[in-house]
Amino acid sequence: MNYYDEIKGVYGIDMSVSTMEDLLDLDINYYMRVNFTSLMKLVDAIGGVDVESDYSFRAISGERFVKGINHLNGKQALAFSRERKAFSDGDRQRGKNQQKVIIAILNKTLSSTTLITKYTDILDSLGGSFQTNMPTSKIYNLVNMQLDKMPTWTFESISVNGKGSNDFTYTYPNQKLYVMVPDMNTVNEAINKIDAVEKEK
Repeated sequence: MNYYDEIKGVYGIDMSVSTMEDLLDLDINYYMRVNFTSLMKLVDAIGGVDVESDYSFRAISGERFVKGINHLNGKQALAFSRERKAFSDGDRQRGKNQQKVIIAILNKTLSSTTLITKYTDILDSLGGSFQTNMPTSKIYNLVNMQLDKMPTWTFESISVNGKGSNDFTYTYPNQKLYVMVPDMNTVNEAINKIDAVEKEK
């Protein structure tokens, strides 16, 4: 089995978590998995999000986005997150755009006492269309901490790169597929960054 199969979630979320832990030498305590429907519901439940696009483009689903700030409803946020064919960087830009939507959701929610106090209503509105292993008590503690202190948050990202190749995978042992072989220099940079953040706690 290789990183291609595991990171794409072919063998389930536990295997994806285990693979990322092995690759980046870390422990992942909690995860949240959302599907298309839950993303749209969440964005609509908080009144939309403001996302900065690196490019003006038209998604394959028809929605248009301008370079700069775009106010997105749930359907638009999904289209923005899914598009890759409009970009020369394809999947890489799609990954960046997905991060932008996630950060926009977090920024809006964490900066609003109204939204934080309504977190149970927001979760209920998702109607079981998301999955997490975080206990309700932990979510409650985090909400109370945010309400008590209202800290501001800084989000950073680092790109782990690789080289495109064709290789056999665990899922298709008799057929070569496009895979990305990790550049271990960038993997080690990510590991060092994570360690540095951990030491700041």
